[in-house]
Amino acid sequence: MSHTISDVQRGEATRLQRCIDNCEGRLYIGLRSITFAVGWYNIEQGETFSWRSAGGTEETLDIEPGLYWFDRLKKLLNEANATPNHTLEVNKVNGLITLTVSPGMEILLSDGLLELLGLDDGLGGTWLTTGVYVGDRPINFAKRQVLWVHLDEISTTENTVDGNPSTLLSTVGVGDHSFGDIRTVNFSHPEYKRLRPATFAELNVSIRDKAGKIIQNHGLPIDVSLDIVDNEYLRLQPDQRC
Repeated sequence: MSHTISDVQRGEATRLQRCIDNCEGRLYIGLRSITFAVGWYNIEQGETFSWRSAGGTEETLDIEPGLYWFDRLKKLLNEANATPNHTLEVNKVNGLITLTVSPGMEILLSDGLLELLGLDDGLGGTWLTTGVYVGDRPINFAKRQVLWVHLDEISTTENTVDGNPSTLLSTVGVGDHSFGDIRTVNFSHPEYKRLRPATFAELNVSIRDKAGKIIQNHGLPIDVSLDIVDNEYLRLQPDQRC
C-alpha cells in the first residue's frame, strides 16, 4: 500500500481517503520518495551591513532575507556604497575569506552574516577598522544540508535517535541548490519503521531540522510518497526493518 502526501512542509495532518488498520501492530512504513522545492533561507530578517568613515556618519544596508551564495552576497555588499569601503574574496582551496577594510573606513557586519562568512572578528556588534581579516573557518552558505522527515504515527518505543524516542522516519541529503530549485529523491530500499498499534484516519508528516524544529520553506511545496508493508514482507527482507 502506498500513500502520496502533498504539501507536508505545512506540518499538518493529512486526512486519508481510506483508514489504515494497524490494531494488530503488524504494519511498517517507509519513505519511498520525496520531492522538494528549495524554499529555506540562510539569511533571515534582521541581518545588516553598515559602514562609515572613521568617526563619520554611519550608513546601513538591510539585507533582504533569502537563500544566498557567496557571489550574490559579495555583489550586494560591494554595491552598497559608491565609495569602496572593503574587498571580500574567498580562497578556492581552503574556503576561507579575506576581508580587507579600506583605509580610513570602518564596517560592521551582523552576526548572522559573519557566521556565513566564517569570520569571528566583528561578532557582537564590533566595528572592523582598516586592516585585513581572514576567516576562522570555511564559508558555510549551505545552511540546510539535511531534511529530517518525521511521522507522528511511528511507534517511538521501537524508534530512537541518539538513544531517545523519536518520530524520525528518514533523513534526506539536499546538496547545493538555489532558491526555487526542485529535486526528487527516490529510495529503492526504504528503512521501514513500525507504526503504532491503532487505526489511522490521517497521517502527520513534517519536515524538520536536526533540533526538531519545522523547517520554514516559505510556501514552496514538499511532497512525499510512503510505502506501508506488513511484517511478513519484512521477514523476507530483514535488512530493511528498523
